Amino acid sequence: MEHMHTLKSSETTPLDVSLTGRLSGVLNAPFPFYLNDDRKNFVLISVISVFVWVFLFLFKTESEFGFANDLEWLHGLITFAVLCFNILLLPRIFPAWMDPITWTVRKYILLNALHLTLIWVVATVLEKVFFCPFDMPWQTVAAHTVVQVAIKGIIPIALTTLFLKAHLLQQNLREAIKTNQELQKIQILKKDLPAKGANHITLYSDTSESLTFNLPDLLFIEADDNYSTVVWKEESALQKKLLRVNLKNLESQLDNSFTLRCHRSYIVNVNAISAISGNTNGYKLKINGSDFSIPVSRPKGKEVMEKISQLRNMMELS
Repeated sequence: MEHMHTLKSSETTPLDVSLTGRLSGVLNAPFPFYLNDDRKNFVLISVISVFVWVFLFLFKTESEFGFANDLEWLHGLITFAVLCFNILLLPRIFPAWMDPITWTVRKYILLNALHLTLIWVVATVLEKVFFCPFDMPWQTVAAHTVVQVAIKGIIPIALTTLFLKAHLLQQNLREAIKTNQELQKIQILKKDLPAKGANHITLYSDTSESLTFNLPDLLFIEADDNYSTVVWKEESALQKKLLRVNLKNLESQLDNSFTLRCHRSYIVNVNAISAISGNTNGYKLKINGSDFSIPVSRPKGKEVMEKISQLRNMMELS
């Protein structure tokens, strides 16, 4: 029996690890911190608050206690005040934790839980102090408001989430289209520019091993802990070499205008980017003459766009 119990545990462990890994990936995925603009966020908060008031008015249910009836306006006002505090003021109080660049699904869920908790607390206090009979116990008021807030708060949260995801997708697609237009101009300019001589560079590993190649032929470098794989093109053929050196070291060795750290695990040659795609998870770079697709971390998205634009400007001036 002991052997069977051990075997059963070992069989379920990989599945548990897989599910945990997937859940962690979903929770740590990037997510927009609302609209990243105080004025736009104020308008969004106002719309959500009006929606809450109208929704409660149209679908109101009579309270068995009587004290919570006809208070839809109050819950709309509470929603407005709480969202203004959480979305507009909290980022100024906790700028590091609420940095839009590092905002994730996990943080978004926690913030929505905070929304609901504060709305429940404020609604309970106001209804108990101003609207319910004095002999009504606090726990009765709190139990009633927590159910109302939990049930009726799901719909505005779900609609807001869908809106934010659609807005992020539209924004990323718009930026990707604009950048692809820049890349097309670069390809046209390349054909008109005279061929330049070789610009060789030598990269050194921690084990004194070296790699020399023509810098314009570099496609990208992928890191895995203390090892890095250099990928370049030589006579139309892809070449790869593994070096024992971390990406930060190679970044300092390259130190030029055309290579860019676009992700914690990747350095890419801006000249080698053939296209860029955007979705709710961010951007991916298509590498010229290959099937490789390089991810762009959210903090680096704007920098990649600017580099591509700079490259196009430099080529126009050449």
